[in-house]
Amino acid sequence: MTETTPAYVTLATPPQPDNAERCRLAISFQGPTHALLIKVGQANGLTFPQEVLQAAAPLFDSRPVFADHAGGGFFGPEPRSVHDLAGHIQNAHWSEQAQGIVGDIEFYATATWLRDLAAQAQNHEYFGLSADLWLTRNEQTVQRITSVESVDVVIHPAAGGTFAIPAEFAQKGNHDMPENPTQTPAPQAPAPDPVPAPAPVQPVQSVQLNADALARQLALLTIQTSGLPQRTADALRAQYEASPCSPGELEQRITLAKQIEAARAELTAIQGLGQIRTLNSLDKIDLAFQKLVGVEVAQNADVPRLSGIREFYDLMTGDHERHGVFRPDRVSFANVTTSTITSIVANALNKVLLRAYEMRYQWWKPIVTEMDFPTMNTIKWITLGGIADLDTVTEGAAYTEKSWGDAEETSEFVKKGNYLGITLEAIDRDDVAAIRQLPRKLGISAARTLAAAIAALFSGTSGTGPLLADGVRLFSVATHANLLTAALTADNWDAVIQAMFKQTEHTSAKRLGIRPRYCLVPIELEKMALTIFTSPDEPGTTDRDINVRRQSDAVITVPEWTDASDWAAAASPLDLEGVCIGYRHGRAPEIFVADSDLTGSMFTNDEMRIKVRFVYAVGIGDFRALHKNNVT
Repeated sequence: MTETTPAYVTLATPPQPDNAERCRLAISFQGPTHALLIKVGQANGLTFPQEVLQAAAPLFDSRPVFADHAGGGFFGPEPRSVHDLAGHIQNAHWSEQAQGIVGDIEFYATATWLRDLAAQAQNHEYFGLSADLWLTRNEQTVQRITSVESVDVVIHPAAGGTFAIPAEFAQKGNHDMPENPTQTPAPQAPAPDPVPAPAPVQPVQSVQLNADALARQLALLTIQTSGLPQRTADALRAQYEASPCSPGELEQRITLAKQIEAARAELTAIQGLGQIRTLNSLDKIDLAFQKLVGVEVAQNADVPRLSGIREFYDLMTGDHERHGVFRPDRVSFANVTTSTITSIVANALNKVLLRAYEMRYQWWKPIVTEMDFPTMNTIKWITLGGIADLDTVTEGAAYTEKSWGDAEETSEFVKKGNYLGITLEAIDRDDVAAIRQLPRKLGISAARTLAAAIAALFSGTSGTGPLLADGVRLFSVATHANLLTAALTADNWDAVIQAMFKQTEHTSAKRLGIRPRYCLVPIELEKMALTIFTSPDEPGTTDRDINVRRQSDAVITVPEWTDASDWAAAASPLDLEGVCIGYRHGRAPEIFVADSDLTGSMFTNDEMRIKVRFVYAVGIGDFRALHKNNVT
């Protein structure tokens, strides 16, 4: 089933497949020349498989790079201007090492300001690249990238997951270049000569060739950014290659091609999403319902305003008498079925739910490791064992095998969910305010449910946590050496630092040398924790010693904790994975709508049911990354 992508999607053009969608995806940016364009994984709620990216790598090659995205009009993005043209992508190819498509950005001479800006702002999260591309998908899995419009330098790239590029991929040696790339020889200073040599004369033919190459490149970019369908643009490119022309004549060819396409479009019946950019009536009703329930739509969009939920129900079902039946003879929209209203309602409410879920205070984000899984099988969190110091091998002696091992913790998926009903009576009363609140409340409830499960890892079983694979609770004094009973003070925080630093590797007596990065407290201890980590002087002393722990660690206040004196510490998940979350069906809850007039709740109860489902698993990766103080 093909659904509309939640954000940054416009309607497709005729040359694209019927189910193609246009997306803008945030990508990583490393330096003014090297970039990881897209990586295997998830972005904007979509899953990009490896085989899809491998096949799409050539589509990124030679694509233009613009400064900022095109302005968004109601009928799609506005045409691009050559004034915004900054460069192009070259050497785009699949990188097995990066597990993604990598490429180089070649900035033009007119965009040196943007290249310099990139060099300075590349490490800031608000600066990056955004790919404007077309794709087809089956539910949330991308099946094919059909074409790439451009890769643009933007502020605040589209959200959904940023693909971080490792530092080593910015080095040319690790860039998966072809075996024999064309190298430009470095300029060398001429050898000293007592007799000045005459300056070499540049061949006129060489200059002419460079000018011809530049003209060809600009002509191809002009065709590509003309807004013509892909098949027409390909034909124009072939015509230009066979018969080059002046820029003025090229503009005439493009204008003629647009006139032909416009005439062809007038003869094509409008059938709905995925075929032309112009919105049909059903598309506008979809956007109007989103606007009704509180979803932000494009500014200045020509979207009708619905008077209420009752008008929407009547338009989509023809059931003016509120009998709970579908009357196709009264519906004025083409291709409307009993599932159309379900799809529109579910799409809009999912957007509201996702926004409410993400706006909830997610205190646990900095301390957890999140992963997606293809099945609901039991999750195994693996901890590899350490290896002690290497043995000394004397001359002529044999090497001996070194012992090592691993340990695993397991977690089971849980399925959380409920449903809420919208009755025909509520529709007849036009209770828009109540219906607007349904997805918001469900999103907040889902966020609170997951947060409570994570908080319980620290507070459950009288503050000792769950039972681990070794038969010992998460927090223990002897076995795990991560449990104390001291109140929160600067000195006791130092004791936690030392205790975590002294933790040893699994199957090895070697110290891990990790440190706590986050101090987790209830609201009652928030002020004390902030004093420890923000005071310029050592807290609790009178000799004004410098506070060496100032701003070294962060404070996380846990709303679910009710014990006013207990506190905990957690290492960064980048150093050691402590709390782990596994997701099935995405990292946010989903909404489903059931409203068939022949079966189910609409038939038996005159009720459209809205179901929310959230499937996840919460567990412990390694107890050494966590520490607890149960104050007595």
